[in-house]
Amino acid sequence: MYRNTYHRRPFCRMAFLIFVSVIVLVPIEANAGLLYFLNDDSTGSRIYGFQVNEATGALTPLSGFPVATGGNGGTGLVCERMAIDTVNRRLFVANDNSDSVSAYSIDPATGALTALPFSPVAIGAGTWNAIAVHPSGSPLLISNGATGIGVVSLNITATTATPATGSPFPLGGATAFSNVFSVDGNYYYTGGNTGTTFAGFSVDAATGVLTTLSGSPFNSGVTGALSYAMDSSGRLFVFNSTDLAIRAFTTSAGIPTPVTGNPFASGMSQRRDGLMHPNGVFYIVAGNTGNNVGVFQLGGSGASTTVTAVAGSPFATGGTTANVLALNQAGTFLFVGNRLSRNATTFAFSTSTGVLSGQTVQASNTMGTTGAINGIGYLPDATAVNAQIGGRITDAGGNGVGNVIVRLTSMDGMTNLFAITSPFGYYNFPTVLTGTTYTLTPSRKGYSFTPPSLTFTHTGDATNQNFVGQQN
Repeated sequence: MYRNTYHRRPFCRMAFLIFVSVIVLVPIEANAGLLYFLNDDSTGSRIYGFQVNEATGALTPLSGFPVATGGNGGTGLVCERMAIDTVNRRLFVANDNSDSVSAYSIDPATGALTALPFSPVAIGAGTWNAIAVHPSGSPLLISNGATGIGVVSLNITATTATPATGSPFPLGGATAFSNVFSVDGNYYYTGGNTGTTFAGFSVDAATGVLTTLSGSPFNSGVTGALSYAMDSSGRLFVFNSTDLAIRAFTTSAGIPTPVTGNPFASGMSQRRDGLMHPNGVFYIVAGNTGNNVGVFQLGGSGASTTVTAVAGSPFATGGTTANVLALNQAGTFLFVGNRLSRNATTFAFSTSTGVLSGQTVQASNTMGTTGAINGIGYLPDATAVNAQIGGRITDAGGNGVGNVIVRLTSMDGMTNLFAITSPFGYYNFPTVLTGTTYTLTPSRKGYSFTPPSLTFTHTGDATNQNFVGQQN
């Protein structure tokens, strides 16, 4: 915030008022995340920053914002021109009309942005529709929405941005609108701007080199596959523009294969950004000119994957042109950037049902009177640490008990996650915030468990939370 101080002193026997304006960067509250939006403007793009109250979802503007990117954007119908490296606390923006990338370090105490020494980075002429950063923080990939250029790969350090050998990498006829890394960072997919295909690559994180996967570009089934999202099992989900249906793909060694039930009805009239909930149970899609958000529950596995709209989906945002999506760390609040009303909508997200509620809408033009909200990024609370929780459920003979639903809930009510045991009885929650007390409760029809539940304070990896199951 801005804090003004005023001083009065005598001078030459006359009293003058001397006004001194002091800018104070106030530290953000503990247990607060940071949320950033890109106003993609052809006359000069700007970044807006907010502090996230993790208990209520409330957004408070950060001091010193908006921050000019120093480049000119483009107000095209895109949604992926911002990326955040949560490991190294860096933020990246693609300036389409300036053919550059602006790069910043994020101060976790205040949310302030400081341009990295190499920013901005020239990336050559193109239509730069999609940007994504590897889960480790490097490479940074920027994909072109026209034919003939491909994907620029930059190896990122604190002081340098160096093109990978062979960059840019051709898309083989696909054109970029959406892009996504696999959860493990080994693969990268982009496409959807035109035609029916999307490109796939294996990724060498050490060198930034991309290797085209066999069979790429891949057929999405219908023109304009957007809203890319992936889960930890390697399933890829896309939303096609022609039939407004969702398609799912399994991947083996990165190669996508359509699941048996494709396509799945969405009940939506439009689509834009796509997002996977951290519990891996829900796929979320921004509804663009439908001014809404669709939430879809994922069932089955592998080729038997199913996609079903949750009760009440799609949910109205109260803004104009729902375009970009982000979740808070616990997955309990969903943030929507409304492209043309240039404001944000916040929903409470039920991690058990996927239902959205408690809609809060900023005033129109909160983030400017020109331009379009074409990017979003969330940085978790800097004091929070992720650690895994897991264990095994066996019978009295030590054999694994599969298909047990394990529920993880927090004492503060902010976490409500589910996992299902493998055929060998193992379950895992890979990224759970420490410093909180959690309860684990297993359930399966026809079984009782010893103990019935476990309650503990999560201070680090807790992978021996075991139960014994007995058939009733």
